[in-house]
Amino acid sequence: MDAMNLRRPEMWIHLFLLAFFVMCSFPAAAEQANGPSTDDGALDLFDDDVETKETGWPLFSIAFGAAWLDADGVLGARPPSSPPITIIDFDRVGLDESDRSHWLTMTWRSRTSRWGAWFGNWRYDVSGSRSWDREWPFDGGQSVPVGAAVESSFDANWYIAEATYSFVQNNTIDMGIGFGFHIVDLSTDLRVRVSVGEGEVEVVNGDLDTLAPLPNILGYLHWNIHPRWEAIARMGWFGLSYDIYDGQMTNAHVMINFSISDRFTLGAGYQFVSLDLDIERKRYTEIYDIDFYGPMAFARIWF
Repeated sequence: MDAMNLRRPEMWIHLFLLAFFVMCSFPAAAEQANGPSTDDGALDLFDDDVETKETGWPLFSIAFGAAWLDADGVLGARPPSSPPITIIDFDRVGLDESDRSHWLTMTWRSRTSRWGAWFGNWRYDVSGSRSWDREWPFDGGQSVPVGAAVESSFDANWYIAEATYSFVQNNTIDMGIGFGFHIVDLSTDLRVRVSVGEGEVEVVNGDLDTLAPLPNILGYLHWNIHPRWEAIARMGWFGLSYDIYDGQMTNAHVMINFSISDRFTLGAGYQFVSLDLDIERKRYTEIYDIDFYGPMAFARIWF
């Protein structure tokens, strides 16, 4: 594994997941090798039963599925002492504003305390183009074809890791707060070509790439509305100015799960993310003012 791979967010997430599963499965492996364990807090991912707290809430679950996201807004840059310049307007540059993404979350609860953890990951990745062509008239009935073409892409990859604490936890309600990080990996490309007659020139060829670790707080609610039905609501927010970052982001989703067995559930929901972020560079400031929204569908497995 080289140094460049270690800089990729995906590599760190994979290492985190591997470490998490190793730590969770170690008590089970030790019990098989040394006999029954007396540690009531151990989480065994490989037994036949769903492990729960005294209140009945499962200790660990993984949800995986798909999200369909639309986006509205602008991405731009602001030179020093100058008005902002729009680089990408989602309504004007021909981007495919809808994208289907993976949806992955993990939820963990401590058996012996009110603490837990939550992790989420999804992506929005679109590209598109728009062209303009017409004839430019000259005297004598002559004309010259002129035109322009814009090609653009936008890729946003979210990773959210939260430590959670339940203020209320009984057989029906699990409600609390969390604190952790949104890590947003943003990448943008823009190409603009202008043609006159038989000639063509590329007037813009650039890209922006940034990784923004943004601390946030989270509120959540799990509600057992029926033995087979569970409703979930989460809302995360940050508003801060630190280092090169200045702005705010809201991330909210609501979901409902239906249990088809003790271990498996199917679910659907809706997600909304609002990103209003300025990132200060040496020669300019990147500006992101974009809303993402859309439904999701997923399966969940309890351990």
